[in-house]
Amino acid sequence: MSENPLQQILHPRSVAWAGASNNFQKMGTIQLLNLIKGGFEGAVYPIHPTEKSVLGLDAYKSALDLPEAPDLAVLVVPTSVVVPLMEDLGRRGVRRAVITTAGFKEMGEEGRQLEERLVSVARTYGMRFVGPNCIGILNERWGLNTTFFPLMKEGPAACVSIASQSGTYVTQTQLYLHTRGIRYSKAVSVGNEANIDVVDCIDYLAEDEDTRVILLYLEVVRRPRAFIEAARRAVRKKPIVALYVGGTEAGARSAKSHTGAMAGNDKIYDGVFAQAGVLRAGSVEELYEWGIALASQPPMRGRRVCLLSHSGGPVTCMADTCERVGLEVPVFSQGLQARLHEFLPKTASAANPVDLTFAPEQSGLARDIPHEVLESGEVDGLIIHGIMGSAFREALARQLKDFIDVPVEILEEVDRELLSELVEFPRRYGKPILCSSFMDRRDNCTRFLQDHGIPVLYGPEKAVRAMAALARYAEIRERHTCAT
Repeated sequence: MSENPLQQILHPRSVAWAGASNNFQKMGTIQLLNLIKGGFEGAVYPIHPTEKSVLGLDAYKSALDLPEAPDLAVLVVPTSVVVPLMEDLGRRGVRRAVITTAGFKEMGEEGRQLEERLVSVARTYGMRFVGPNCIGILNERWGLNTTFFPLMKEGPAACVSIASQSGTYVTQTQLYLHTRGIRYSKAVSVGNEANIDVVDCIDYLAEDEDTRVILLYLEVVRRPRAFIEAARRAVRKKPIVALYVGGTEAGARSAKSHTGAMAGNDKIYDGVFAQAGVLRAGSVEELYEWGIALASQPPMRGRRVCLLSHSGGPVTCMADTCERVGLEVPVFSQGLQARLHEFLPKTASAANPVDLTFAPEQSGLARDIPHEVLESGEVDGLIIHGIMGSAFREALARQLKDFIDVPVEILEEVDRELLSELVEFPRRYGKPILCSSFMDRRDNCTRFLQDHGIPVLYGPEKAVRAMAALARYAEIRERHTCAT
C-alpha cells in the first residue's frame, strides 16, 4: 500500500511559504509566525517577489529559486497566483502542499473551472494537497501549525484529532478547548477537498498512534462508499465522532457557499453513519465532549451507571437524561447500600442515584463511594457531580476574611492527595468515570481532574450523554470486530 500523503504533509522536515511578508496585518504573515514560534524545527523558506527577508528568514523570489525541494509548500496567496505557483513548485520538485487561498468552486462556475486547472497541475507533477479554501493543519508533537491561531500547549495530553470542513473548528476553538482540558494531536482543515478529502484523513488518523479518537466536522461526504469502508476499518481500532450539518434547507445553502458542498438529507446521513459505525454528535459541544470522554476512558462493558452527587437537582437531571439516552440506573443491592451508608449522612440515599446532600468534606464523593461502587461489579460506569475546590473556597474566604483565615494552599494539597486516588480508578477497575461541575479550570479540582485524564464536563446532562457515547461505541466496536 502506498504511503498516505498526509504522512509527509503532517511531518515535513522543510516548508516553503508563499504569502507572508513583514506586514503583521496580513493573514499569511500571522500564519507563518505561528509556524516559526510554534516549535517547528525544520527549515522554512519564505517565497516573496520583493522582500529580501521575511520575519528574519531569507526570502526567495520564486519557487524555482528555493535551495532545495521542500517537503511541504503552504500557499496563502491571491487566487490568480495559485495555479502558476503550483506549476513552479511542481517543477522544483515539491510534492505536497497546503492551499489556504479561497476563490475556487465555492464561488461558482468560474471558480470550479479554476479548481479543475489546479487539480490538473497537481496530477501532472504527482502532487497531493490539502485545500484549497482551508485554514491549514496542525501536528502538536511536530510543532507544526500553519493556521492563524497559536497552539495551546498547556494542559493534558493531546490525544484527539479532527478533520474538518470548517477552518474555525481547527483554529478558533483552541482557547475553547483549552478551557475544557482538551488538546488536538492533529487537525486538518480540508477546505474544498479538491485533492485530499475526509476519507484520506480517516485512513491516516486510524493508523496514527497519537490519535485516540477521530473527530469529523462534515457538510458533505463526497465519496460515500469509500467513507463507509474507511470508517468501518477505523472504528475497529478507535472511535469516530461526527458532526454533520447541512441536512436542512438553510444548512445546505450555507454549506454550498462555504465549501461548494452539496449537502444531503439528514436521514440519509443517519444511515451512512450507522453503516459506518460513526457516532453522530448533535452539536459542536457534543463533538468535543464525546471525543475527550472516548479518548481518556476505558471502554464501557454495559449500560449500567452509578450517579453520584452532593446535590439532588443535578443528580435528578442526570437520572432523567440516562433514561432518555438508554443508560440504566440500577437500584443497588442491600449489601452495597449498607456499605455506602458508612460514608453518607442519615438523610442521604444510597439506592442509586447516590445523593450525599451538600458536605464540605469530599472524601466520600471523590474516593470512598467511587471505590465501593466500582469494586462491587454492579455498574459499568460512574458519573460524579460536584467535586470542587479553590473556586468555592476563594469565594468563601472573601466572606470569612474578617473572622478567620482560610488555609487555601493547605486545602489544595488535601485536594490533590484525594483526587490522586480517584484518577487511578478507571485504570484500576477498568471502568469509565466522568465528572460534571459548574466550576471550570479556574478551580483546582477541575483542572487536576482534566489534566490527569478524567473529563469534567460543564453540566450534568453533558456528562450523561458522553457516557452514553462510550456505551454505544463499545457496542459498535464489538459489532464491527465480529463482522471481520
